[in-house]
This record gives sequence, structure tokens and C-alpha cells, in this order.
Amino acid sequence: MTRSRRRVWALGAVVTAVVVSSFWAANYHLRALRTVEPGVLYRSGQLTPTGLKYALRRHRIKTVVTLRTVRDPNSPYLDAWEEDVCAKYGARHVRILPRPWDVDAKGEVPAAQVVREFLAVLDDPANHPVLVHCYAGVHRTGTVCAIYRMEYQHWPADRAITEMEELGFPPGQNRKAIEGYLRDYRPRR
Repeated sequence: MTRSRRRVWALGAVVTAVVVSSFWAANYHLRALRTVEPGVLYRSGQLTPTGLKYALRRHRIKTVVTLRTVRDPNSPYLDAWEEDVCAKYGARHVRILPRPWDVDAKGEVPAAQVVREFLAVLDDPANHPVLVHCYAGVHRTGTVCAIYRMEYQHWPADRAITEMEELGFPPGQNRKAIEGYLRDYRPRR
């Protein structure tokens, strides 16, 4: 191989490494950051501090809603650092504790409280834009974003569920209960 060909290959390798590392860094820090409705609602998985700062600045987020909890109620929240980052950037931090989607002994769905709390945040335009996340940005986040689509954008349940699937919502893990809730959901309008 000639010297000029080696240089071309080396340059190609460097460019490839830069592109791959940039892609990896963006995915690592921004875990599935997506726009639901520009200027109103954004969604993601758990962002890194760097990713959260980016999202707060880039999208001018005023409210961060976390749908995360801890397994041991005596342990600190793994994302507690978010409160400090939000405060530094002038954003409100709201924690909505996840609840089961299965019907309980009273015939109620405990997660309906999650929906009420989430909609209360979205009902107030002063909270916009809102970033909502859980750990992966798929199950809990996908479900409340489906509710958003149905409530504010008047999507039918099938369309909202299809979007959840396209964004990674797999079978299992309460799928039947969540899908049943979404199909039975009636927007407040």
C-alpha cells in the first residue's frame, strides 16, 4: 500500500472513530431524548447530568417530571441529583411515584393517580416545556406520553399504543394492564 493510501485509510479511521464516539456520547448522555410536542412535552430515559443540562438549555425546559422510585423506601433516590441541576437552571422538579396498573381489590387502578398528577403538571402552561422520564424512557414514560397524546392531541388509543411500540414498548412487564388502561381511558374533554 502506498503512503498516500495509508494516509487516506488513517484519515478515514479517525473520522469514523470521531463519528462513532460522538454518536455513543450522545446516546449515553441523552438516553432516548425525544420531542413529543415542541415547546410543550419532551421525553427520555434517565439522562446523565450532562444530558440533563443539555436538555434544560436546548429545549428551555421549565419542569422535569421523574417517574422513578427506589425499591427500598429507606434508600435515597438514585436521581436525587436532578433536583440540584433543575434548581441551578431555574426548572421545577416533580417526582411522581409509580403505582401498579393492575386493578386492585377495590376495582381501582392505582396508577390512575400517576395520570392525574401528570395531567395536573401539563394542564398548567406555566410548567411548559416539560421533560418526563423514567429509567429507560419506555414503559412509564411511554404510558404517560400516550395519555398526553389522547388527552391533548385527541389521538385514539390504537395510535397512541402503536407509537409506544415503535419507541420500544415490548410485550410483558404489565403490558396487558397498561394497554387495557389506555383502551379504557376517556379524555376529560
